Amino acid sequence: MPVQGMRRLGRDALVSEALTQLAANPQASMIELSQSIGVGRTTLYRHFGDREALVGAVARLGARRFGEAVMKARPGEGTGLAALERICAELFTLPDVLTLLFADNPIITDETFAEAAAESRTGDGPGAADDDAEDAGANADPLEAVIARGQVDGSIDESVPIGWAAAFVYLTVGSGHIYSVSAGVNDPTVRAQSLELTLRAVRSTLSSPAA
Repeated sequence: MPVQGMRRLGRDALVSEALTQLAANPQASMIELSQSIGVGRTTLYRHFGDREALVGAVARLGARRFGEAVMKARPGEGTGLAALERICAELFTLPDVLTLLFADNPIITDETFAEAAAESRTGDGPGAADDDAEDAGANADPLEAVIARGQVDGSIDESVPIGWAAAFVYLTVGSGHIYSVSAGVNDPTVRAQSLELTLRAVRSTLSSPAA
């Protein structure tokens, strides 16, 4: 690529672009990433040092976006079951993040979520917590909190263990996403169908018999 065609991007923009490119090609080298992003490879090395550091930054960004999607779903509003359905819908708007999360060799892992949460608590990265209330809840599993609330309000079956229910929601979202990718992630009809099947599975499995 000629020099005049190179883009000028800051570190955060580079991480965002790299997330998209790694979702398409998780094994991409630094040279391949620089070419697909449209920057010189020296730019990536200057900002990140090596590929491992860049991938780590991408993983933490993905974990933050996942958490932001959960909060955007307003987990404290309405019944617990309705909140779970909103969370699933918001997560489906992040296909690249879900791809990196549910790949055979995932880039985003449990350790990544812990690192992203630590950055938020210390203010070392984007999305740092703004107040002590956010810090206090940083270690809480939002899915488990919503499920526990749903069992109290009667919308979620109280006989289902909370940890199992949270894992079920998480993996069902992953299954729905993987299906839509295999069928065509860029097809809005397939994506909508996958989301509807995901919501149906969550609803039928977790809803309270009395609801």
